[in-house]
Amino acid sequence: MEELSKYKMGEFWNKLLSAVAMAIVVAVTPGAIISPFITGLAKHSAFWETILNASNLSMYIVPVAAGVLAAGEFGFNRIEKASVALASLVGSGAVAFDKGSWVLVGMGDLINTILVIAVAIVAVFLTRNFVGSFSIIIEPILCGTIVGSLGLWSYTYVHMISTGVGSVLNAITKLQPVLMCTLIAMAFAVIIATPLSTVGLAYAIGISGIAGGAASVGVTSCFMIVAIATFKANGKGVSLAMFWGGVKMMLANFVEHPRMFIPIAIVGAVTGFIDSFLNIQNGSAEAGFGQPVGPIDSFQYMSGNTGTNIIILLLIYYILPILISLVVYLVIRKFPKLYNSNDWKVDIDK
Repeated sequence: MEELSKYKMGEFWNKLLSAVAMAIVVAVTPGAIISPFITGLAKHSAFWETILNASNLSMYIVPVAAGVLAAGEFGFNRIEKASVALASLVGSGAVAFDKGSWVLVGMGDLINTILVIAVAIVAVFLTRNFVGSFSIIIEPILCGTIVGSLGLWSYTYVHMISTGVGSVLNAITKLQPVLMCTLIAMAFAVIIATPLSTVGLAYAIGISGIAGGAASVGVTSCFMIVAIATFKANGKGVSLAMFWGGVKMMLANFVEHPRMFIPIAIVGAVTGFIDSFLNIQNGSAEAGFGQPVGPIDSFQYMSGNTGTNIIILLLIYYILPILISLVVYLVIRKFPKLYNSNDWKVDIDK
């Protein structure tokens, strides 16, 4: 109990959510990047079909990877890590019993997975000093069977809530695309610059379609404005890292200087507003990604001329966010209370 009490509530959840976010990114990336390029080839070649299957199968590891990584954040040993992973897999809903067989049905419900992992970690903390050498027997049963069963029970209700939130957002976005795309893009532009995971959030609530496209465009807009704003203070290397999504490197800067969120929010909102007229779409597994994953996935939802579609994607994911970011940067730097170049300086030695 003393070991658990040394973690403050915020620190506990931050460690857990960071681990889950990393598991999602690692598991989703192969399918998100590789699949769109070889799906057509896989229909005519056993070789490419194997590559496609391997890429898509990666996503099923999310509950197990999340459990292992989360347990690792708390310094658990191998038995404890494996036990937490058991609970995560059982309670995630990623595996369903259907007509006498166990069937993989996806990543499961992310919110339920997070709750199950949290319970499993607490359970290990509460019992580890009492089980001794019997840990190899007791902890797998405690986590895999007892905590896992709790997860199976809660899955139905948690999944109903999480999918309901996503359905409402997706439905409202279809009815009010201009307003919602603007708000969603702005929100995701800001969220990617915080410790929260846009990938985990998008998947957890099932945001997809036009709403998913707005989220991905919003994340990309953050990359662009941060890349431009950091260029003068840090040089080409750091700026290029931001362009390709390294904005989490600047978490300390964002916390210390909240005014940095102002240009990020503005660029996200304007880009999202323009996006609402282009009908860019994304799936829930890719909605939290910016470029290059975002445009790759968006291309799959587009019909019509291929060349035109590529131009549209280049516009909304690259050209317009860069131009909007340049304008916002040039304007906001004229207001010292809103902009200071030192805010954007990254200490890469930390």
